[in-house]
Amino acid sequence: MNRRTLLSTIGAGVVAVSGCLDNRTAGTTTPLQPGDIDFPDGPKERPERPSPVSENTVREYVKRHEYRYVYNSLWIDEHTDVIVDCRVDSVEQRQWGYEAVVTCTGYAESQENPTATIAHADWFTQSYRYRVSENTTQRLEAKNRDPVS
Repeated sequence: MNRRTLLSTIGAGVVAVSGCLDNRTAGTTTPLQPGDIDFPDGPKERPERPSPVSENTVREYVKRHEYRYVYNSLWIDEHTDVIVDCRVDSVEQRQWGYEAVVTCTGYAESQENPTATIAHADWFTQSYRYRVSENTTQRLEAKNRDPVS
């Protein structure tokens, strides 16, 4: 390799590395990818994403979203009695929006008539981490918290 090629290669590498360092130190962030959560069928509609996104609006939104998600997951038909209790464990601001942890517990029973067999379903205590920005809602598994009381 001749000297000119070597110097060009080294120079390109230095520029590339310095560009990476500049982006890292400038505090640039990668926004959440736009998208939404697949929502189960049932009588409850997906809640509207909050606008503006703030700690309080995200707290209300994720609690309502998870409640409706669990409700629809347990719901069998119009004869179903669904009981769900949810709480928001935390809401923290991130560079791209807010991250919240929600915990829910619930159950459902369905009985069409007094002589029919009762169908029963449990939603044991489960926690999910939500990531919410202006155009994105993500729902990720989280370590389960204490039961909702």
